[in-house]
Amino acid sequence: MYDKVLVPTDGSDHADRGVDYGMDLAAENDAQLHVLFVVDESVYGGTPALSSYEAFLEELEEQAEDLTEDIVEDATERGIDTTLSVRRGVPHDTICRYADQEDIDVIVMGKRGAAGVKSPQLGSVTNRVLRQAPVPVIPV
Repeated sequence: MYDKVLVPTDGSDHADRGVDYGMDLAAENDAQLHVLFVVDESVYGGTPALSSYEAFLEELEEQAEDLTEDIVEDATERGIDTTLSVRRGVPHDTICRYADQEDIDVIVMGKRGAAGVKSPQLGSVTNRVLRQAPVPVIPV
């Protein structure tokens, strides 16, 4: 049913639930798992004025790679073909663009991320991805 499953993550517990479900879905469908971490430039600004800003973003990217490499290891141990990508941008736009560019079949993501709220509603990134994604989205 699915050939490519995208699991965006920000490293939060909520995102981990989406990653776990997405990994199971990929395994059940013998699909390729795409793990995506977006360094949120909307939080830090998008136009670096100082060289230290670029170094800061590079450090965030390194941390994101370390975090997502654990996911790739887990998936590989389960025999799941996995692709890892760390990108900069506005999370919901970057997730939707990635899904379109990589011909993703389904996006699986946590209902809330690192900036999650305490009420049982969808997080803003998940909500925006649900509204804009070019493919089905499964919020977990």
